[in-house]
Amino acid sequence: MARKISFADTLEDASRVKAVWETLPVFKMRDIGLSEFVGIHQEARASIDAYLNKKIELKGLKHARDNKVRDLSNLLTRFRSAMKGQFGSDSVQYAQADGTRSSARKPRKRKSKSAS
Repeated sequence: MARKISFADTLEDASRVKAVWETLPVFKMRDIGLSEFVGIHQEARASIDAYLNKKIELKGLKHARDNKVRDLSNLLTRFRSAMKGQFGSDSVQYAQADGTRSSARKPRKRKSKSAS
């Protein structure tokens, strides 16, 4: 089972390894040297930063979307209320505006009194 990687811990560890590796610039792990390690470290940091910026941007877009949909919902309610007030609760116009005509509503049923 794969373990979950902590980005902050990994970047912190990479900074420590980089500091040690800089004291041994000729050390290589097969084809990976200090310059390749530094490049990968910088790319990882840039990717994390880009992700966090997009996440913040997305949060702003989500709030803007929610506000616009809420405004639209309020306008729909106002429009239906205007149709009901102008043409009546049993009118075709009110039904076309997606309102439920009063003649289409089911009557309320009373609860029967239970014998104690």
